[in-house]
Amino acid sequence: MKTVSELVFKDKDGKIVVILEHVLNIMLNYRQLTPTSFEAAGVLIGERRGPHLVICDLSVPGIGDIRSRYQVNRKGKHHQKKVVECFYSSNGFQQYVGEWHTHPEDYPSPSFLDKQSWRDNLVADIPMVTIILGRKALWVARKENNKIREMREVSLSE
Repeated sequence: MKTVSELVFKDKDGKIVVILEHVLNIMLNYRQLTPTSFEAAGVLIGERRGPHLVICDLSVPGIGDIRSRYQVNRKGKHHQKKVVECFYSSNGFQQYVGEWHTHPEDYPSPSFLDKQSWRDNLVADIPMVTIILGRKALWVARKENNKIREMREVSLSE
């Protein structure tokens, strides 16, 4: 992955997701770069700016999470605690906007289990974000109602 200050993704409808630099840097620490690396997961915390989302913070793996090479189950109570802390410290501007996890592949794509989990557990009438972090790239999508729409990385000038 190239070094950037932030990443911008756009869907076919022109809706944008921005991942701030410090969020990206934290996620990059959890890439599965060795054959013994376990999957990692957390929640995404951000701001809604009209139809667009800015990812400002995230939770990371911790006590209570169940992790293996090809699966992760975000069970730790620290994920919800992080959402609440960000909500209050931002006067309600930052909120839960989705989830992220890793895959042990260079260019990740969602598994059947990922898609099923998002349909069953990421339920909201407002747009949410899903991110899969691979070794060399990110896969990013917006979930609106029951539709998952993949997004593409764009430059700030697009």
